[in-house]
Amino acid sequence: MKNSKLTQSILAIIAIAVLATISGCDRSQQTTGTTAATRDLEPQYIGGYPTEETAGAAFDEYDYQAATQFYVWGYAYLNSLGYEKGLQRLGGDERTIYLFDKRIQPQQGLITPNDEVVYVITPYIDLSKGPIIYEVPPRTRGHLWDLGMRAYTDFGDIGPDRGKGGKYLIYSTDYEGELPEGFFNVPIEHSYLVSPAVRSFPATEGSLEAAVKHGSTARWYYLAEADDPPKNPILLIGERPYSQEWPKDIKAFEWLAEAFNRDKVPAAGLAHLGNMRRLGFEKGKPFSPDERAKKILARAAKTAEAIVLSMAFRPRTPPIYENRKYEQVFNNVSPIFLLENYEEVEARAGGWHQLVGNFVVRVPAKPGTGQFNMVAYRDADGNFLIGSHTYRLRVPADVPVKQFWQIPVYEVATRALINTDQKRTSLSSTDDLVKNDDGSVDLYFAPELPKDVPEKNWVKTIPNEGWFTLPRLYGPLEPILEKTWRWNDFEKVNSEQ
Repeated sequence: MKNSKLTQSILAIIAIAVLATISGCDRSQQTTGTTAATRDLEPQYIGGYPTEETAGAAFDEYDYQAATQFYVWGYAYLNSLGYEKGLQRLGGDERTIYLFDKRIQPQQGLITPNDEVVYVITPYIDLSKGPIIYEVPPRTRGHLWDLGMRAYTDFGDIGPDRGKGGKYLIYSTDYEGELPEGFFNVPIEHSYLVSPAVRSFPATEGSLEAAVKHGSTARWYYLAEADDPPKNPILLIGERPYSQEWPKDIKAFEWLAEAFNRDKVPAAGLAHLGNMRRLGFEKGKPFSPDERAKKILARAAKTAEAIVLSMAFRPRTPPIYENRKYEQVFNNVSPIFLLENYEEVEARAGGWHQLVGNFVVRVPAKPGTGQFNMVAYRDADGNFLIGSHTYRLRVPADVPVKQFWQIPVYEVATRALINTDQKRTSLSSTDDLVKNDDGSVDLYFAPELPKDVPEKNWVKTIPNEGWFTLPRLYGPLEPILEKTWRWNDFEKVNSEQ
């Protein structure tokens, strides 16, 4: 009897904890949802032994919880595979370097991009074949991450080349050969698969065409090919459709199986893969869940996706400013998500629902370098931004940046640039905006052009659909880095205003 009551108490505590996670929460309090995430077990025992029915139900619950936790833990891998598979659908191969050579279009479902830069990206490169050399052009800025979105170095003015460009030697820590001198060395511990990417800036190079030409000089090759490096095919994406989206159902586990059949399993993943063996998921073998496993995995995916969405849009972390509604973009402390005593699972899963690529340096130490990011999901009153309403953002005069600022608009459902018949997705200091007498600029976000508002200061939104933005400050100066300058909040206004 005592064992039965104790088990019921433990299960009740687990159920309450999972419910609180799924429903999301404000920082000041937690609330529970209306749908139970776990089944109530009423275990029965014979002389202290679990009955067959109790054991069956308990193992079902254990496997369901294991699958749910694995989905959340591995979420960044889904992001990475979506990114790569989107490139593969455009053609090319492992050697191809892809350029978004036009302003990114709404039909191009790259997650939260900036449509004022030229992205120069590669599929994931396999370091188990040997070290690679990546040549970074000067005046570009970028990052190197692995299949699990762990960041290992930055390129450009916030990286070791300090904006001058250079050659990076990237290798797995289990490589046993000799490493030559004269490179920026980047050892990779937790994965064999890495993706270097840089951005070339039309504002710096003088035109979009010049930025594309400059970005096209990025290249990579294996160390063994250094004496006679092969050329990388360049694929210009133009206005072709692209989608990075990944599955949110049982097929997500199929993708995760693909990820770990291609890549090494980091130490943090060993327990997860041990649990998943009971559900048809085993490294080196095809993913083959039986009917029982399929039911558990379908249920786990539904719960886990709700958990990830809660982590993404209701993060349990402090805002970036005390008196504003802007959130941190990167909630992880470590660029590889590993601190001394724990792994940053929640920060990774929540962030990489709507981010691509990871930085080592999130806040530049030197004014006028790098970028300063944040995210806004809510208006000044703390309510989520919804496309049915009219919002105004007042940008003060003389924003303290060396390069430019930008306010892009993304759909919550896709995390891609908003797609309306207006075909405008962002407002920026590089645009010909209508300014107020004091030099400030009023930007509007609404389903229809508000009365007396210049059309060039307006982005059209979608009624009843959530939207958000990642305001970007390129080359932030001291007031931004010291947080004495900050964005105003989005104000909800009457549509006639």
